[in-house]
Amino acid sequence: MLFSKVTGHSALKKKLIANALEGRIAHTQLFAGPEGCGALALAIAYARYLRCENKTAEDSCGTCSSCIKMNKLVHPDVHFTFPAIKEDSKSKGLSAEYITEFREAFLQNPYLSLENWSDWIDAGNKVPSIYADEANEIIRQIGLVAVEEGFKIFIIWLPELMNVQAANRLLKTLEEPSDRTLIVLVSERPQDLLATILSRAQMQKIERYSVEECAQIVHSLSGAAIEKCQKAAEIAEGNASVARWLVENQDESDEQLNLFRSWMLACYTYNISDLISLTDQFHKLGREWQKGFLTYSLFMIRQTMLKNHQATLNRLTDTESAFLDKFARFFHPGNYETITTFVNDALLHIERNGNGKIIFFDASLLISDVFRKEKFARTTA
Repeated sequence: MLFSKVTGHSALKKKLIANALEGRIAHTQLFAGPEGCGALALAIAYARYLRCENKTAEDSCGTCSSCIKMNKLVHPDVHFTFPAIKEDSKSKGLSAEYITEFREAFLQNPYLSLENWSDWIDAGNKVPSIYADEANEIIRQIGLVAVEEGFKIFIIWLPELMNVQAANRLLKTLEEPSDRTLIVLVSERPQDLLATILSRAQMQKIERYSVEECAQIVHSLSGAAIEKCQKAAEIAEGNASVARWLVENQDESDEQLNLFRSWMLACYTYNISDLISLTDQFHKLGREWQKGFLTYSLFMIRQTMLKNHQATLNRLTDTESAFLDKFARFFHPGNYETITTFVNDALLHIERNGNGKIIFFDASLLISDVFRKEKFARTTA
């Protein structure tokens, strides 16, 4: 991937290029940004640039032998580490066991998420991780001589999913890798990394995409109408991975609205039977769908506040507008932030591979409690 093919982040691109041309390259760098911000794509474009034989002041040439290898992610001196699973007792869960799948997944979707990756390798209920054996393999590879002249580059995607043994084994390597070696950690949750890892890496902060940038990305990847991409980007708040999923699952938008309507009604009436039924329904859906639904819920809750302030609502279907006409009155400044926090927390826990059934039911009870207290306050006023 060329820098020019990565949407946005122009200031950071210029910084990375300038540092490379001036030889100011920290041996361990941390590309840190939220899911769907293009951090992995940017790290791969950076690796391509460093390895390019005819780089310019703007980008890699795209035609040299190194760039041709990077087109398929097969450069012998650019190594990839990523979360994997142990399929059986004989498996070590090494990235090398899944490198073909990783190349295919990234080349098809440069804004790859952990959920996309888990689905790609049919992880099922197993949580992909970076194991201690993987750390040993990284250390072994770093000790080898480069196949071609130039940097040996190690891109570690989602290092926050390293288990403790793997993280501890890599500490010395991260601090003092061999000469002409670059390690790039690409993290969505740098706060989950060990402080000793953070202290050894130069931080490159990557911002979330704007709605407009995200919409253009999804439009180019999916070919969907730009209006649909804009709405998906707004719902996903700039997360290109979630926005693409929303566009590609557009047929399920009515199902999301129906579930959201039923959920809020059950919470408002404190109907435990319905909440249990909805929880079971939520639990049976895939993790990507769960994330998409909670993201959509946050979008709809935001729209209620806009409607209550008589703001113009954009990119809503007629069905959504009709629902908000009735629903918006239940939200106000006194409960908006609290309920938004509960849904945000649920989304965060789903992203961290928590149990969907427990997470959804807990959020439902918390939201119900907000509505119950308000109704009690009105009856006793």
